[in-house]
Amino acid sequence: MRETVLTNREVYMGSLLLEENECKQQSRKFAEELGLARISISPAEAQLIKTLVRLHGAKKFVEIGTLTGLSAQYLFEALPEGGELWTLEKEPKHGDMASQVFNKLDQTKKKIHLVLGDAREELTKLSTQGPFDGVFIDGNKAAYFDYLSWAESNLRPGGLILADNIFLSGSVWGDTALQRFSEKQIKIMQEFNERLSDPALFEAAIVPSYEGLFVAIKK
Repeated sequence: MRETVLTNREVYMGSLLLEENECKQQSRKFAEELGLARISISPAEAQLIKTLVRLHGAKKFVEIGTLTGLSAQYLFEALPEGGELWTLEKEPKHGDMASQVFNKLDQTKKKIHLVLGDAREELTKLSTQGPFDGVFIDGNKAAYFDYLSWAESNLRPGGLILADNIFLSGSVWGDTALQRFSEKQIKIMQEFNERLSDPALFEAAIVPSYEGLFVAIKK
């Protein structure tokens, strides 16, 4: 989660990227209507996750945290022909907005499956569709470690894990953030980061973006 005011660096990076298409702009508009524009993924980070997924070659991918469907569109574009994306969202209103956008996409050669409900419960059900090639974790911060445990069990060896907001606006190292996080959220994120840093389990790196992006390959 972040402020909506763009830095000069972000404005410059944005000037180097292609302008987002109508469907992506619609997702951003929906987020603004919900008062949640501040938590929408930035164009630069969205393009980064798209590039990473494409380079990885993932075909079966899971996203935890749909919001209004913006990051899902980037993930969907990264998948090859025959690819499938399952994107999970708890809030029905958010899901309805995302669905409106997804219905405009060409899904003749690959598919998006919008899954409504609590992610921890729905992931358990989704396990029957695995193993998966990758997951993007961007949902309930207090459940990050549960999401990671699911990924460890349901991604194939070599599977890709992307996790956003791992800094909690600096709270994980003791800074006072504009958004207040509970002690539970901070502790869980610290444990999550330590787990992904275990070289016996993952080949991992951190992208030092505004909120931090963990990139890991399951061993």
